[in-house]
Amino acid sequence: MDPRLRKVYSKCITEIARGTLPDLVNDLYDYLMIDLASITYGLKDPRAFLVNVRLAIDYGYLKPSVVFVVDYSKPEHRAVAESRVKWLRDLSLDFIFAKDEPAEIKAAKECLNKPRCIVLSRDYDPLIIMSEMIQPIKITERAWINRRITINRECVNKYLNEDKTT
Repeated sequence: MDPRLRKVYSKCITEIARGTLPDLVNDLYDYLMIDLASITYGLKDPRAFLVNVRLAIDYGYLKPSVVFVVDYSKPEHRAVAESRVKWLRDLSLDFIFAKDEPAEIKAAKECLNKPRCIVLSRDYDPLIIMSEMIQPIKITERAWINRRITINRECVNKYLNEDKTT
């Protein structure tokens, strides 16, 4: 998302709820699409994060079907993606590749084809396609605090139209 559009989106979101990921998704969603690169960016040990997701699923703490979306759209992403795919396979976690578009966009498009689905990403890009998403506030290998947000499309249009007239 270009910086101007990101600024507009940041003005036009509303936080619906805040809490741990299970608090925000269990019993509300059947599918959780996770933008892998976005969520694990900056973690000291991204594999530990994936292990904890696996444990949360195994122990029934995280109930929706979890699908990781792996960014595979550019050559520089592929080198990192290969190690992540190995980890996902080793942990028997579901994943799909985003080959022709950013992972957060692929995740949102996939969500549209699934019942009761939501995307977890740091980026606002899923809101271009969907009206609601989950965004992390704080992520560590063991726990993450998130917010469920929605976008006000009238607000976005207002700010974009203001930019055109000034």
